Amino acid sequence: MRRLSGTKLYAVRHHLKKGGVIAYPTESCFGVGGLPFHTKALRQILRLKKRPMNKGMIVVGGKIEQLQALTLFRQPEKWQELKQQWQKTPTSFLLPGNKNKALPTLRGTGRQNLCVRIPCHLGVQNLCNDLHTALVSTSANRSHAKPCRNEREAKRLFGKKAMTISGKIGKYRSPSKIIDWQSGEVVRG
Repeated sequence: MRRLSGTKLYAVRHHLKKGGVIAYPTESCFGVGGLPFHTKALRQILRLKKRPMNKGMIVVGGKIEQLQALTLFRQPEKWQELKQQWQKTPTSFLLPGNKNKALPTLRGTGRQNLCVRIPCHLGVQNLCNDLHTALVSTSANRSHAKPCRNEREAKRLFGKKAMTISGKIGKYRSPSKIIDWQSGEVVRG
């Protein structure tokens, strides 16, 4: 994914601030997301995907600081350990969620943890850094269906309900592994 031009970046930023949803390339497929603290965006993502509210969503950031406020994970040396993992492979970690910042819709109804990742996909890192925010990142698909692998499929699935950002997906064929940081349990492998 190329860096967004000033005009396109402004349009995406404005769309997200209104609670809009975007579709964008990630490591293994197109993702769909929005601002992680915007209730309207979170509800729209659940509606578009026909996803149950009890399932949490992953939040991605271009840098650690974009993820920290959403969690209660405060040890800098532990963040560095996570960063080393993220540089190797797409791995998301369940961390204690900050209930004041990470909405229940984001964590999943009745869940305390929040799933976070710095993507291996440079385009997603740049997008988050250019927007100065973390983004929700869940596969662009209907619940239990195959994820979209390109821009055309994402546009066909979501139409005008999601602003599509052009680009190519990464080299990975599977979604990110999810590990519970506290227990070490692999939740999704």
